[in-house]
Amino acid sequence: MKASSGALLAVMAVAALATTALAKNYTVDGSTGWDTYVSYDKWTAGKTFMVGDNIEFKYEVYHNVLEVTKADYASCATGSPISIHSGGDTTFELTNIGTRYFICGIPRHCSNGTMHVMITTVAYDAATAAAIEAAAAPGAAPSSAPVSSPPADVYAEARTAPAGAPAASAPKSSATRYQQTLAAVAGLAFAALLAIAA
Repeated sequence: MKASSGALLAVMAVAALATTALAKNYTVDGSTGWDTYVSYDKWTAGKTFMVGDNIEFKYEVYHNVLEVTKADYASCATGSPISIHSGGDTTFELTNIGTRYFICGIPRHCSNGTMHVMITTVAYDAATAAAIEAAAAPGAAPSSAPVSSPPADVYAEARTAPAGAPAASAPKSSATRYQQTLAAVAGLAFAALLAIAA
């Protein structure tokens, strides 16, 4: 029984490592970055964002990134954002299924019809992740059809702070995702060894 517990933990460690290894890092409009007069709807078209992926905004310091609710996204309202980010480089880890909404809070940058993007995140699927990686590989033929992403609107509504309260933002770790995962896998492997030895 002890050996089967250790084997189960080892399988879980390998699965965790494989899941993270296939997670993707996206830079919002990779060529131009977060700026005015870019169609972010075109940039998201055909992309499948999965739990574990990262979305990075690179922008000039006179811009910012506000995560907002669906209603604030639709009206470009900046008065009660979920979170506010500045400094020229902001990364969001997609940790939940649902749709997240981002705008620039500088006057008219969202309302001019450009500096807003909605990211719909679906559950991680190893086969889809592998297909996305294969399609992105150098020399790969372009896909004839994008992988579909079903709409969901759970995340932004759940994170709305009460009126007057400071917006909560996810805690950041200074470790890269791979360092975090390697630490988790190392912990699972250590637990598996202890289970086998016990």
